[in-house]
Amino acid sequence: MVDLIRLRGFEPVVLTDPGSELAPYSGLVLPGGGDIDPARYGGSAIDVLYDINPAQDELDFMLTEQALRADIPILGICRGAQVINVVFGGTLFEDLPPTSVEHCRVPLEEEDMDFVWHDVHVVEGTHLANASNSGRFSIASGHHQGIHRLGTGLKASATAEDGLVEAFENADGSTVGVQWHPEVEGMKPAIRDAPFRVFEAAISRRNAKARFERSGRTT
Repeated sequence: MVDLIRLRGFEPVVLTDPGSELAPYSGLVLPGGGDIDPARYGGSAIDVLYDINPAQDELDFMLTEQALRADIPILGICRGAQVINVVFGGTLFEDLPPTSVEHCRVPLEEEDMDFVWHDVHVVEGTHLANASNSGRFSIASGHHQGIHRLGTGLKASATAEDGLVEAFENADGSTVGVQWHPEVEGMKPAIRDAPFRVFEAAISRRNAKARFERSGRTT
């Protein structure tokens, strides 16, 4: 993930304090990780939930809320996308029901964790569609949870064959989330980079707006 961020010309900084000030930074990237405490979206604490970390939840939720208040672009990957959705008032499936699409494969005891691959349909006219220049592509998936109800102000930008939301964005593309893992080996470069291009474009627009406003104040 760090390498993909650097490919867009940014230098990642890891924040560990929920009170960290985001003003010095261009954007916020929320990576993958364990499950979100279901109490945050009115869900149920079922047995299959794993790696719930209240401190990590507090960090991610507080930074996301601060970024939204400051109009700082946000990119969420897997868990990060789920955090964004919950902050926007959406909900999650605590554990995805079986469908025609395999979203996650639970390894046997002697096996390493591996990703599964499936196609997603990209919604025409979205920022993700423009960045990927594709209406359908294959992604690396590894999530047992997923978007149940999208948060207010978010729209689906990609869905799986079973209808599950796999990516979303807000109207101006300053907030984008993808449920897949772009960093996994085997992702086509154009598809791998697409969410980061949307993120980079949002940062560029914000920087241009700030320059314009500064220039207006000095004339």
